[in-house]
Amino acid sequence: MILVEVDEPVLARLVRAATTDAAADDVTPPLTADSGWTPARVEWLRRFHRDRRAGLGGPAGESTWGVVTADGVVGSVRLKRTAEGVLETGVWLTRTARGRGLGTAAMAVAVRKAVELGAREVRADTTVANVGALRLLRRLGFTLARADGGAVHGLLRL
Repeated sequence: MILVEVDEPVLARLVRAATTDAAADDVTPPLTADSGWTPARVEWLRRFHRDRRAGLGGPAGESTWGVVTADGVVGSVRLKRTAEGVLETGVWLTRTARGRGLGTAAMAVAVRKAVELGAREVRADTTVANVGALRLLRRLGFTLARADGGAVHGLLRL
């Protein structure tokens, strides 16, 4: 597993992976009443990654990378500046890539990048229903705290 910059060829493969092997709600916010892959959600996904090409120092204050295996592009991971010394992270994988340790490996690389960037903390948010994400965060040493409405906030002090 490697992380790669999301240039146009990678973005095309990322969008194809998402729309053919991931639930739209796992990848994008609920942009429409329809929970499936609508044109608006596909365009949001493209724009999201294009807008982050400038990296952490760019206007979005966020970087994304494609998660690539021998099977191709299988998801993405991100880091976002939220405060001085604090980065927020997140990952999504295609259905067929889950359960193989790829999410943990991708997040571990993102955490190493955060350390290299001088971050003091990495944060991640999920829900109590996302058992895979909770397991991944625990494996990487995040402290988890439950919030209102089923939200879970993860914190990793570096």
